Amino acid sequence: MVVARKLDQQATFRKSDRLVTISRAGGSLNGKARRKAIALAVAKGPRIDGRLDDAVWKDAIPVDGFIQRDPDYWMPSTERTVAKVVYDDKSVYFAFECFMSEHHKLVANNMRRDSDIWGDDNVQLLLDTYNDRQTGFFFFINPLGAQRDLMLSNEGRTYNVDWDCNWVCRTQRYDDRWTAEIEIPFSQLRFKPGAEMVWGLNMARNIASLNEESQFVVGRRSSSTRARYWTSDIGELHGLNITEARRSIQVKPYALPGSSRDFESVGAGEEGVFETGVDLRYGVTPNISVDLSYNTDFAQVEGDQEQVNLTQFRLFFPEKREFFLEGANLFSFGQAAETTGGGSRPPTLLFYSRRIGLEEGAKIPIIFGTKVAGKEGRTSIGALNVLSDETTVIGGNDTTTVHRTNYSVVRLKRDVMARSNFGMILVNKQVNESGNGWSLYNRALGVDFSLSATEKLSLQGFYARTWDSDINDAGDARYLSLDYSGTLAFFRARVLDVGEQFEPAVGFVNRRGDLNGFRQYDIMTRLRPRPSKGNSMNVRYVSIGPEFQLVTDRDNNVRFWQAELNWWTNFNTGDWWRMEFSHTHDVVEEAFEPSRKRGDVAIPAGTFDFSSFTVGPSPSRSRKFRPRVFFQAGTFYTGRRFSLSSEAVYQPTGRISLEMDLSSNWLRLPQANLNITALSTRILYSFTTDFFVKLFSQWNNDRQSVSTNFLLNWRYRPGSDVFLVFDNGFGTEGSWKRKNRSVLIKWSYLLGT
Repeated sequence: MVVARKLDQQATFRKSDRLVTISRAGGSLNGKARRKAIALAVAKGPRIDGRLDDAVWKDAIPVDGFIQRDPDYWMPSTERTVAKVVYDDKSVYFAFECFMSEHHKLVANNMRRDSDIWGDDNVQLLLDTYNDRQTGFFFFINPLGAQRDLMLSNEGRTYNVDWDCNWVCRTQRYDDRWTAEIEIPFSQLRFKPGAEMVWGLNMARNIASLNEESQFVVGRRSSSTRARYWTSDIGELHGLNITEARRSIQVKPYALPGSSRDFESVGAGEEGVFETGVDLRYGVTPNISVDLSYNTDFAQVEGDQEQVNLTQFRLFFPEKREFFLEGANLFSFGQAAETTGGGSRPPTLLFYSRRIGLEEGAKIPIIFGTKVAGKEGRTSIGALNVLSDETTVIGGNDTTTVHRTNYSVVRLKRDVMARSNFGMILVNKQVNESGNGWSLYNRALGVDFSLSATEKLSLQGFYARTWDSDINDAGDARYLSLDYSGTLAFFRARVLDVGEQFEPAVGFVNRRGDLNGFRQYDIMTRLRPRPSKGNSMNVRYVSIGPEFQLVTDRDNNVRFWQAELNWWTNFNTGDWWRMEFSHTHDVVEEAFEPSRKRGDVAIPAGTFDFSSFTVGPSPSRSRKFRPRVFFQAGTFYTGRRFSLSSEAVYQPTGRISLEMDLSSNWLRLPQANLNITALSTRILYSFTTDFFVKLFSQWNNDRQSVSTNFLLNWRYRPGSDVFLVFDNGFGTEGSWKRKNRSVLIKWSYLLGT
């Protein structure tokens, strides 16, 4: 039930808001008042069309006075932005008016939902519905109505870009401004009902032509683009008065007819496919939801991006399946993946959801899945149980039987103090091997913590232990990370100790090899000086610093070390320039083959030192054509290496996007000269924000494969979709040969609220 406030109370809140607008963020954490916005209760919310002409907006209390976070910290925004908030018993609504003195400079390159709108003009909304300064929901909208959402955790330091919320947004463009109107159903959020609810809130606007970002509340200065996600540096949303929240229930059945054919199986013909299934979500409380999925299907999920692996280590692929994405931040345990100056480093995880329903890239049928996720008070709760069916996986000339398997995960996390937490996780994999029942198992138990005494300093760590029916002894691992993030400097030190026999079968450990264990030490430092404004080079700031990684065995013998010096220059235009020098020392215990195609060419066992230099531009995301190109040259084990990596995007209009991702490596080795290349392209056309077609193609000359994926996606109502999927796979060894083909239509319909 929603209780409307009286006008005199609203006026009082408005006066209060005016009094604290000069206060910076950090309120309850450092004794300063937080800036407030007031939500007005209405009998019925506005019609979402972006026009802002509904009567409810006339009475709503405006919020303006946005302040720059970048480039001119704590100065008024160049252009005026006005925001308003109202709510009824079903949803909360936001309105934005973004005034522009030069409308022709408006940047809007994307129309499709969940597309890359970071570089467009946009408005941003952060809701900390628990008001715990730890978690939150983040929403983006650009002038074409493209929308994107994220789920935040760990004080905004961790975010899930693949989280998908059923919310509605519409925009309009005028000569002097553009407007956005947003509806977010309460059923899509988690919160504790009350007569005087207070949510954490921040709102922001990006003006792409000026490379300027302004916010409702500006926190401490930082050059990190992730500062927009920090949940500790935000204001408050008052006026929400929901004493009774309806328990939501959503039922989403699907039907999937189609056909497929495996051309490599002798005598196999066209096989008809008809699958049905259902997903159900029930809100046990406004804070906790239960998800049930029967005959779970992921036919519409795009295939993995081809990667080139020239190392001894495993490749890490991100999760893309909707069932596992919801609440993924809660189930996260371990050393998270991170982007470094030299690229990215994969994580060490006790739970990696891609171990479920996938085997060597092949899909394993999932019979059912259940999940519980939410938060009560200061305690976050998560539980997951999935049963996969027995199936046969054909890979090349090998045939593997994957037995019926049950996966269970239990996760608890407790907030302590203002910005810290500790927790535990239990992971179990049970395999029903033919004739032996459920005798095969792998189990993992871990405890972790995150302590943040201040906004700048944090300490994180975990201890984990695994047991396996095929391994006599248990194995353990421990991890500790110290981070300092200041205005002009960043420092990180990490230690990971993986013991003998540590084997999380439902997790991910980067380094290959046997179960002898290893120790890994990482240090990274960044200085971020800002030249004076108006400098001749048009530089906004520079990020420069060394990185060092050392890996030893359990007897402290050095097995690997790498030292890097990275230099990134950010210009006022939003463009970047990168330079990097790297030196690597690697002890190869067993010979490995950098090329799958040329099995006769191997890097021999031994100790090697080699170096490389990388340079290249990374254009601003606001540009219609943005070729990101990096050149790398240097030595490589027994020979030399030259690499070209490129991510090019061309968007002539908001409807069309042409994308290319290229990784090409030329190796000059004593045995032979090799070229290993992976190329992928995407062609997208958006008819509306909710209707698009996409052609995704990949070629890998080392795997000697070509694949194409055509997808038509029409979201005809919130949460309800029609997909047309057409997949083709080809082998290119000798001559082109079709390997597989499938055509599928998937229809889903969301019932409930």
